[in-house]
Amino acid sequence: MAPMLKDPRQTKAPLRIEWCSDPARERAIVELFMKQLSPRYISHSELQEQRAVAIGEWRPDLAEVLGAQVRHALAQPVAASSSLIATAYAEDSGALAAVAFVSIDEARLASRPFATLDDLVVDASRQGSGVGRLMFDWICAELKPRGIRRLFLESGIGNEDAHRFFAARGCTPVSITMLKELEA
Repeated sequence: MAPMLKDPRQTKAPLRIEWCSDPARERAIVELFMKQLSPRYISHSELQEQRAVAIGEWRPDLAEVLGAQVRHALAQPVAASSSLIATAYAEDSGALAAVAFVSIDEARLASRPFATLDDLVVDASRQGSGVGRLMFDWICAELKPRGIRRLFLESGIGNEDAHRFFAARGCTPVSITMLKELEA
């Protein structure tokens, strides 16, 4: 069982944070993700993958696409998987408070082993309560024993709240990703 984490500044109940491997959690994960989305969230990875069709425009079938991604990640054994999903549940209610998708670089060609925090989504009722910080810190701590030395993440250009959140956690901008549509 994952340890309970309590932030002294947090007014809500303690959290149970863990790598999820339970396929029965798929629906709750997708629902939490879908409830928190805004067009500002879209970054280059949503455009390069299957989630968005244009800047500021999600796919109409996003819930199904996201469900397939979650199913794939949950079907892998946590110890050996390169696609992980972390979940944070409130100990008092059992409600899903946050979810994070993490990809571990399997090629190991970079100078330092790395992972990518693909998504970190906190339920709106818990934003600002320390849940995101606890989740981020937990993920960083969990990746170190796996030999991971760098954590990359990216955020939509207009998602200033996320930018401030990650900067406060010691994240540093290293590039700007640009896009040019090559319409026929």
